[in-house]
Amino acid sequence: ITITPCCRIAGEIRLTPVLPCPACGFDNPQGMRFCGACGERLRPPAEAIAAEAGERRPVTVLFADLVESSALTARLDPEDLRSVLLTYREAAGAAVMRQGGSLAQHQGDGLLARFGFPTAREDDAARALRAGLELVSEVEALRGRLGIALRVRVAVHSGILVVATLGHGAAGEPGAMVGEATTVAARLQHAAAPGEVLASEATRRLAPRRFRYVSRGEIALPGLPRPVLAHRVEAELPAGSAQAPPAAALPLIGRENELRSLFSAWRDAEAGAGTTVLIEAEPGHGKSRLVEEFRARLGPPGEGAVTIACNAQEEASAFRPLLAWIAAAAGIPPRAAPAEARAALGNWLALHGLAGTDHAAPLAVLLDLASPTQVAEMEAAGRRRRRRNMAALLAVLHAAAGPVPLFVAEDIHWADDSTLSVLRSLAESVAAPDTPGLLLLTRRPEGKGLPGPAPLTLRLPPLGEAAARHLAAAAAPEGADPALLARIIARAGGVPIFLVEAARDVQADAELPLSLRAGLTARLDALPEAKAVAQLAAVIGRSFREDMLTALAEAVGLPATRRPLRRLVEAGLMEPEGPPEAPTGYAFRHELMRDMAYETLLRSRRASLHLALGRLLPERFAETVAARPELLARHLAAGGAAAEAISAYERAAIRAGRAGAHGEATGHFGAAIAQLPNMPEGLARDALEARLHIGLAAQATLVRGNAAPQVGEAFATAHAAALRLDDRPLLLRTLRGLQTFHLVRGAVAEGHAIGERIMALMEGERDEAALLQAHRPFGLGLLYLGRHAEARRHLEQVLALYDPARDEPHRFDYGSDPAVLARAHLAWVLWFQGEAAAAVAMDEAAVAAARGMGHAHSLCFALAFRCVLTQLSGRPEATLAAAAELRAVAAAQDFAYWSAWAAILGGWARGRLGDRAAGEAELRRGLRAYEEMGAGLLRPLGLALLAELLLPGEPAEAQRLLAEATEHGRRGSIVFSEPMIADLRRRFDP
Repeated sequence: ITITPCCRIAGEIRLTPVLPCPACGFDNPQGMRFCGACGERLRPPAEAIAAEAGERRPVTVLFADLVESSALTARLDPEDLRSVLLTYREAAGAAVMRQGGSLAQHQGDGLLARFGFPTAREDDAARALRAGLELVSEVEALRGRLGIALRVRVAVHSGILVVATLGHGAAGEPGAMVGEATTVAARLQHAAAPGEVLASEATRRLAPRRFRYVSRGEIALPGLPRPVLAHRVEAELPAGSAQAPPAAALPLIGRENELRSLFSAWRDAEAGAGTTVLIEAEPGHGKSRLVEEFRARLGPPGEGAVTIACNAQEEASAFRPLLAWIAAAAGIPPRAAPAEARAALGNWLALHGLAGTDHAAPLAVLLDLASPTQVAEMEAAGRRRRRRNMAALLAVLHAAAGPVPLFVAEDIHWADDSTLSVLRSLAESVAAPDTPGLLLLTRRPEGKGLPGPAPLTLRLPPLGEAAARHLAAAAAPEGADPALLARIIARAGGVPIFLVEAARDVQADAELPLSLRAGLTARLDALPEAKAVAQLAAVIGRSFREDMLTALAEAVGLPATRRPLRRLVEAGLMEPEGPPEAPTGYAFRHELMRDMAYETLLRSRRASLHLALGRLLPERFAETVAARPELLARHLAAGGAAAEAISAYERAAIRAGRAGAHGEATGHFGAAIAQLPNMPEGLARDALEARLHIGLAAQATLVRGNAAPQVGEAFATAHAAALRLDDRPLLLRTLRGLQTFHLVRGAVAEGHAIGERIMALMEGERDEAALLQAHRPFGLGLLYLGRHAEARRHLEQVLALYDPARDEPHRFDYGSDPAVLARAHLAWVLWFQGEAAAAVAMDEAAVAAARGMGHAHSLCFALAFRCVLTQLSGRPEATLAAAAELRAVAAAQDFAYWSAWAAILGGWARGRLGDRAAGEAELRRGLRAYEEMGAGLLRPLGLALLAELLLPGEPAEAQRLLAEATEHGRRGSIVFSEPMIADLRRRFDP
């Protein structure tokens, strides 16, 4: 708010606040709603809104106190004491002001000063330490001048504080600081000796090489839960005098070895030995810069690289980075009319020879551009849908690449599971014999990685001191202060982004950063009209649509966003997206910039903005919400609207599950569950808890198998909620889940006991669908216990009760079709009862039914049981064929449990057919993967199969494996594998 003189009355100047128009700049009187010059709608300026709301800021706090001031009170007349205190305050205030600090509070002889508010500087910590040393010197001078024994203690500490108006009206305290940093500084001051300046470790790390420190060790401070590492600040060290060279285009520095490795991989790729290279590093270490340099030096192949960018806001949305690349490559304008978008996609596919192929329909459906015919085609694809989706994406990636394909996928730690599966398939395709191609991936160490075997990995360490000095010198403008360059190098810690951002700050006439957070705060403080817009954009995400930002700004009463966005682009904080002449969106230049802009907001302000966006999205961006309900859910959850967030997450989970994105569905259910503690306790919450945990268990089962700990925990939690609700159907459903969990873990007796409880509860039940789901797992448990006749009765009852139309939803609710499973179980039962021909016929019926309904998980179940049936009948060729099909279907759907099953039986078959070494290795891998998922049911059989392969050459190891298999089967009451184990034992002891 600008203050201008309005009138003079009786010699007194009265000031009137005005609102400048964001469109024409005309100064309007406060209270006007529209500009008096151009009619533009007026809003309070962004800095006024931010000041009212408060914010989180990095602040360095200085606390000083006179020593033995009580003795002065006793010795001096009050007027003399007042004069001494005023002189002390003036000297102390001058020392603080000279260093750019501000006095926050005077209380008697105590002084609280702050550096970093109202305006942040990159060297606030150094300024505070310098002010502390000067304050000690000033007091020493006063002591000599006044002839009074004055001594002062000083402490300096840095941290994040909330700075806001505390209170209302006349009682309000503008710019009040709230947080631990002020308490630490005050308590640390008491530990200082007279005439001493103490700095906390947090402050020392922000100014490590500008001062000479002597460690005081850890100091326990009253009222604080942990000691503080402190240092005595003895003196400021002289600044360096080296002259920096003129600024130039920034070269790649300190990454020469990694660059050579990339070119070596490229030469191999050109020669037909394609490969995948993963560049791994902490944020800001130059992953993207290395890729950029490599592409630039490659020339045309680098310019034509297929580049996929992942980001944190989309890690739960299936295939989103790939779809964003396709939309951009095809030139589909954002929010284009459907006809225009379809035409753009069709032209692009035709350009790459994919129009009219089997890949057109999957791509159109994934991009929400499908015709009714294409939608019907993909709905009819059934279990082949995910396979077709992945095949189409792989085809379009290869079609868009050059003669020697170069693929780049950045920040895969944020990739969704489906995108990672495509990247894994892409990695396998470029690694095929005589195939040119290079896949470059980048990721952070703590995030997701590429599934499967680890690729060649280049890990980027921090730059060494020489490389950091070189980069700082190259980034600095002509005539930069050598002392400032030395600060950059000292504080960057070898992280290239720190060095580069420091140079850009200098070029923007800002102070040098002590950390990227402090640097961003200073840069935003230099753009007061744009700061609130940057914070608002950070709430949406790193990348955002301009119309969405504008709508949110209007909803929360912020000024127009276009001019602030231009300022942010000019300052190097953001970059436009879309056509240069008419950007459709913007993005923060680095994810760290977005994170730090976001973290300056108070948590309460973040929540209110997220909630405002959550309310806005369904009203103004319904198509986005329909395609990505998880986006709405995330903002509602962050805004505190737990019930609405849960509903949106549940919709997202169901949508992802039906599309075959089971990993994402599991994540959405987990996110919904995380919101439950924010719901009021009661029956409604219990019902929601049960439903969400059942959904989570169903999806996690498809990804990790029935025995995964997450599955058991989810069903146990749902069962506890069902007990509180006294809901019989829920009790049966959760018991059914726990029953299968124990069976697959290899605790067959426990699973059977739960099954007996279920059957008792089913007495008098008339619901045939419920009866079916009781008989099927109960019959399976009896099969595993070796009680074949009883198992047969229950499984045949399943087939008698089955209604294909009525029971179709069971495939989503329970993960598989009950009739397919019952037939697969019956095939084993018939085999064990000596009815070999009937067993084979039943097995064929199970597999055929699964294929006919197009349900991948049901087919995996049938194929897995076929693998064992063919093994029991001594047909390794048939086992190998079934295992190969099982492996392919499981890999396409990311069914890790069935992949392990395929490896165990496929490895046995391969070994029996003559390739013992490869078979043994595959079988062992399968057993390890199976056990890592918590499964134990197949372990005795797997160990016995491994023993059979080892028996000719390693009889002792084979015998040990058989003993282990016997013991495991005994502990788990796993009887079905006993004949195989017994037969092998007879070979040792005929």
